[in-house]
Amino acid sequence: MFSNKAWQRHGCYRLGSDQYFNVPLEKSLLGCMDDWNSLDHFDPTADSRRMFAHFLYLRTMYIALQDGFDLVQRGNWTYDIQLPGSNGTETEKGLYSVSRSGIPNVQNFTTGNTTDQVWMIYTNENTTKKYQFDCTSPQWISSPYVSGTVVRNLVAPFENYTLADSLSSFFNNSQAPFQGCLANVTMDPFGFKILVPATEWVPPRPALTKFTPGHDARIASNTNGGNVTTVAISFEFNTVMNCAGVSQALSLNMSSSGHGGNPTFDPNSVQCGQVQNPDPTTIPGDVQSVWSWSVTLQNVPDGILALTLDNAPASDGRTSGV
Repeated sequence: MFSNKAWQRHGCYRLGSDQYFNVPLEKSLLGCMDDWNSLDHFDPTADSRRMFAHFLYLRTMYIALQDGFDLVQRGNWTYDIQLPGSNGTETEKGLYSVSRSGIPNVQNFTTGNTTDQVWMIYTNENTTKKYQFDCTSPQWISSPYVSGTVVRNLVAPFENYTLADSLSSFFNNSQAPFQGCLANVTMDPFGFKILVPATEWVPPRPALTKFTPGHDARIASNTNGGNVTTVAISFEFNTVMNCAGVSQALSLNMSSSGHGGNPTFDPNSVQCGQVQNPDPTTIPGDVQSVWSWSVTLQNVPDGILALTLDNAPASDGRTSGV
């Protein structure tokens, strides 16, 4: 039995849970009845896959994220609650701040885009919440950078913050410059931000954000045993791409039923442009579609069609590297 078919056959859970309080089991109760569970789910445009690919890319650009041993707790603005079914065990909720860097005189960073430290703030609140503190109060949000520094988020929406003066001397000598303070920040539910000086910020690599009709899509044949059918396809990206470059980077490999050859498309019929109504994001830090490429494939026979984009270039010449 194929593993994915086995997952579907064993997908109807009936035992309940004594360990987890009111755990939502709705989908797992009916999983064996959902044919979607036996499909191939290795979707290259999946939001979680793209997010982890971006994390791995950032590790190559900021060596502190890869090998920095100096993890400093900058502060936390939290409170304790007791969740239903916790049997008296408290859960800490709120905002957390840490920085990561190499240990001076121990680690010698010579690779990566920058060897500076990286600042991370994150929350486990399930609602959007704005944090705002007086930079002269004990609750001020401390940064690892000097005041006046403009920091930028390495994940969407890639926003900037200008750090204000605090009462803490940056060089610990009671004189200016002062430690940078984040006067206010709004955090999405379970949101996080990875902040670096704007002068050291690098943009994300070009990436696919959506493919239509979709990975492992089942399309009903309309050939009636012939070899002529059409399929409309489109790719969406996180940045503006080179239209002709995407066309040249696309290759089609057809595993047919024995009738017909490879599908074709007319390069002159390709449509490129801005995405007007991008799909909303579903995970924190994800980016929406910005630009799309679309065409209608001709002479598509029955069978399995694999579409491969080989390192398509963005409008500024950057590529994904894959």
